[in-house]
This record gives sequence, C-alpha cells and structure tokens, in this order.
Amino acid sequence: MKPLSLSREIREGKLNDLEIIKCLDIHHNQVLVSAIDQIVSRKLCNEKIISRLVEISEFRDPKVNKLFGIDTIGHYSIAALGTINTPESKLKYEELMTNLDEWDKEIVIRIVNNMNN
Repeated sequence: MKPLSLSREIREGKLNDLEIIKCLDIHHNQVLVSAIDQIVSRKLCNEKIISRLVEISEFRDPKVNKLFGIDTIGHYSIAALGTINTPESKLKYEELMTNLDEWDKEIVIRIVNNMNN
C-alpha cells in the first residue's frame, strides 16, 4: 500500500492496534504521524512502542524530518511519550527532554499541549 493511502487508513481507524504499532517501522513522516496519533488516542503503550518512539525522537533534522513549520517527527514522538502518560513513557520523556536545547523543549511542550486538548 502506498504511504499516503496507508496514512489515511490509519487516521480513519481501519487498522488494529498491532498493525498501527508495525507502522512505526515505516520511514514516512505522514505514516508515522498518523500511527503516533492513533497510539496516543488509543492510549497504547508497551516496551516496543516506547523503544520505537525513542528511536524516532532522534529524527529532528528539519531538512529531512519536517512536519509542519518547525515541528519534526522527532519532536512529535517525544511529545507522544509525554502524552501517553505511563510511568515508563514519562521516564523516557523526561530523559529525552533533559537532552534538548530550550528551542526544542518549547516545540515539544507545545505539541504535548496540543495532543492533550
């Protein structure tokens, strides 16, 4: 399936939880954003999800991983860890946030606020 079609299927809720988790391994920003949105909205969390979100958090190069304006998929994945709100995800969120500069922290905090609304 083409990435944009897959992204639409994810957004429309047509994939089950396991299929959504597998989508975290697809290197396409729209697929990743759609999968992360579903993970957050369904409150999915396990070791694999946390691990993959931590890996994705490294994708903060705005030339390659830009989503909207200054937001990157890396920022989005860190925000998801903070929004999922399990002890494990919060721990990883805090660890990642301590390694960010103030600019990136502000971006992530804004995304967290948007995800929580």
